[in-house]
Amino acid sequence: MDTVKERLLQFAESQGIPKMEFYKKISTVQSNFSGKGGESALSTDKIMQILMMFPDLNSDWLLLGRGEMLRSATQSVGNISHSTAVGVNVNGNDINISYDPLLPTVESLSDSVAKLTAQNAQLLGELSRLISIVEKKAL
Repeated sequence: MDTVKERLLQFAESQGIPKMEFYKKISTVQSNFSGKGGESALSTDKIMQILMMFPDLNSDWLLLGRGEMLRSATQSVGNISHSTAVGVNVNGNDINISYDPLLPTVESLSDSVAKLTAQNAQLLGELSRLISIVEKKAL
């Protein structure tokens, strides 16, 4: 039975991607796929990253060795890089998929602003306390 790493190398070969280029593309090194490193499992985050990078790669095949290596047209909408995709699914129903690539960035910024605002309030309170201590000592 092939491992996830062995199936990844099969996928890279089928796509004509040289191993060293594939390792670089998925942000890893050869030693993670050979010798003792080849026996260790990939993290869930790494597998998710790879599946997002290669949307045609069938996750069932990669993880379980089931089915075909590549997704069929009925399994994948594809890589949506524009704001809206419109089409018809295999049952003849209209589909409309919207994606705002800035949404994750905006949400991340909102979280950062909220954290910084809380920190700022805490620091202002601390600064006020220190100023009152200095003023008392000056008297």
